[in-house]
Amino acid sequence: MLMRYVWKETIRKYFLFSFKSTILSLFLPVIIIFIGLTGLVSYMLASSQIEDNAYTNTQDTVFQTKSILENKLSDAFEQLVALANDPAMLSVIVKEPSEIKPEDYIEVDKQLNRIYSNSNSIIDSILVDIHQGEFVLAKSEYQVGNITVDYEKYYNYNNYKGSKEGYYWRNLHQNNISSQNNSEVISVFKRIGKEDAKVQGLILFNLNKDFFENALNKSLIGENGYLALVNKRDYLTFKSVDREYQLDDTVLQYMSSLEEENGRLEFQKPGGEKMLVIYDTIGVNKWKVAAVFPEKEILKKINYIKYVTFMIVMTLIIIAGLLASFLAKYISNPLTSLVKEMNKINEDNFEVKLKSKGPKEIKVLHGGFSDLMNRANELLKKIRQEQEEKRQLELAVMNTQINPHFLYNTLYSIKGLSDMGLNKEASSMITALSNFFRISISKGQEIISIKDEIEHISNYLFIQEMRYGDDFSYEINVDPEIESYKIIKLTLQPLVENAIYHGVKQTRGEGIIQVNGRIEGEHICFEVTDNGAGISEEKLKEIHHSLENKHSNNQKIGFGLRSVHERIRIHYGNSYGLRFMSEAEKGTTAKVIIPKVKG
Repeated sequence: MLMRYVWKETIRKYFLFSFKSTILSLFLPVIIIFIGLTGLVSYMLASSQIEDNAYTNTQDTVFQTKSILENKLSDAFEQLVALANDPAMLSVIVKEPSEIKPEDYIEVDKQLNRIYSNSNSIIDSILVDIHQGEFVLAKSEYQVGNITVDYEKYYNYNNYKGSKEGYYWRNLHQNNISSQNNSEVISVFKRIGKEDAKVQGLILFNLNKDFFENALNKSLIGENGYLALVNKRDYLTFKSVDREYQLDDTVLQYMSSLEEENGRLEFQKPGGEKMLVIYDTIGVNKWKVAAVFPEKEILKKINYIKYVTFMIVMTLIIIAGLLASFLAKYISNPLTSLVKEMNKINEDNFEVKLKSKGPKEIKVLHGGFSDLMNRANELLKKIRQEQEEKRQLELAVMNTQINPHFLYNTLYSIKGLSDMGLNKEASSMITALSNFFRISISKGQEIISIKDEIEHISNYLFIQEMRYGDDFSYEINVDPEIESYKIIKLTLQPLVENAIYHGVKQTRGEGIIQVNGRIEGEHICFEVTDNGAGISEEKLKEIHHSLENKHSNNQKIGFGLRSVHERIRIHYGNSYGLRFMSEAEKGTTAKVIIPKVKG
């Protein structure tokens, strides 16, 4: 029991009170997690990159092989089309066997020689057979053997991939033209006529097997991967692989049904490995060049990356643990001494001076802490002073809004309207007055929306217009975009009041008051303009001086305007506030600039 108690106390003391253990317990897990996540992300990125590179390289191989085959097959196909539409060939096709002359053979033979000499790298042999043996010409590198054409096989429309023009492709089969034994070819041919037509024949190009073998074997697709030439019913490859890696009928049928000309698919035979197929389509005959390979051949490098990443992460964690322990000890020893000194400070007393002792870093901390306390004390005093000023300004503004003269005059005007039977107008003034005081109070909120502030001055101007009749009119032009932004309550009303009593009321004729609001860059600008008596340049300077000096006793600027200026500066900073622009006898503009703030 005693040993157990001692052990618990040791653990509690070390982990709860040791600054070094606190640093280790906080930062070491973060370091381990960071290194682990870094390793995991690195592994995932590397694996993804390796996989992407493997797919990209394979796609490039498939595309290059497809391009080689497509170029040659297109060339052979174009030669076949040209031969089928050659005037000499068309002349033979329409003639009866008895009408064919030797010179007809000569003209067609010239075309065969030209085609064969230009394309012998891919064309193994050419056969032109019209009227089922009545007109036969053949070209081959080897001696032409006994030619036997199975027309039933060629006329079966379902056997080969073809086109509506009658051109068809046949996969690898025995060459029945050349005398070379066991030679195999791929064919493209055109059938002439239909089974019940009078003229029947065949134009046949046999393509070299070696060309396709070289193209498909040119690139290596892993140990068990291979390139294949796939059509609707079978496929051609020249690499021997185990049965589990071969394409079966299900995969071939699925590939033939794909509408995409290129893409990727997967298949897996029962008990076999997962296979990947990347394919691209040859445009001339819609056969597909496909790279077929086991997925695990890509994962070999990924598994190696996983092992290396794990070893690096473990090594870094061990190194980080040792470094963290050393740094924690290095930091904790002098800070422990500093904490002991700081504990002697009364937390209610910010005006303290610490005796600097210990190494340079601790002396810097001592001096910095002492300066910090002094600045904190000064800042606290300043904040308290500003809060008190702010409270006094708010109370003063509220008092001006509940001005007995304004309330008395408004109520008296309402009574006058009612006595004259203008109940509708009286009701409108009552509504405006209630809305005016509702927004003035705003449930004690200091910040309201610009929309509410505009409604507030609208009610005020409406009341004053009803009181003074035709003495003045007003316009409010505020960009709707700014209505959702925030403003200090009772910012514009003192400006409007000033425009009425010190502007339009001081001049003859109809007064006009305009209130404009808009966005200027990152700020919102309001302008309250009147066409009143204006202000002289000298008085304007005094007003601006009084605004900049909040302790000024200049009576030429009203308390309401000063409170607007001071509240804006206290809330937003000294770069914002109130400015006046005026000329004597030309009116005055009061401009308020505040930042764009959405609450």
